[in-house]
Amino acid sequence: MQQPPAGERVISAGGLVFREIGNHVETLLCARTRPGFQGDDAPLSWRLPKGTPEPGESVEQTAQREVQEETGVQVNVLAPITSIRYFFVGHNDGVRYDKTVYFYLMEPLGGSTADHDAEFDVVEWWEYGQALELLEYDNERSVLQEAAALIESYRASPQP
Repeated sequence: MQQPPAGERVISAGGLVFREIGNHVETLLCARTRPGFQGDDAPLSWRLPKGTPEPGESVEQTAQREVQEETGVQVNVLAPITSIRYFFVGHNDGVRYDKTVYFYLMEPLGGSTADHDAEFDVVEWWEYGQALELLEYDNERSVLQEAAALIESYRASPQP
């Protein structure tokens, strides 16, 4: 069996934004209506915000900009979480891509989810356990799981 070509390597960056409400943690997720569905009751595909670097941007700068654009929430980058890697074939070009996505833990500074860009249909805060269940992809769910200890360390540290 012939192996597919190695493909084009690409990167993107995004973030896991969290906040503490009472004694529980909420995370910010973005959703698109699943292809082929319409209407208010159409099923949604929930994801973490992420996107492609612009020329001259660091990976961390990309993560911050993309999260702010896609969610409408202004954020501060706290720490790197992890990266995920996956392969896909481009719909328009048929090219096989080898993609690495770098994720950062972030805190909200202001803004509103009502100001999110048009890439997503819905942007909402979800309790941590619900977010784990809602995320569409296992590799993004693993980002949330890996972030748990980091989130706890920030919750435990005194705030200025």
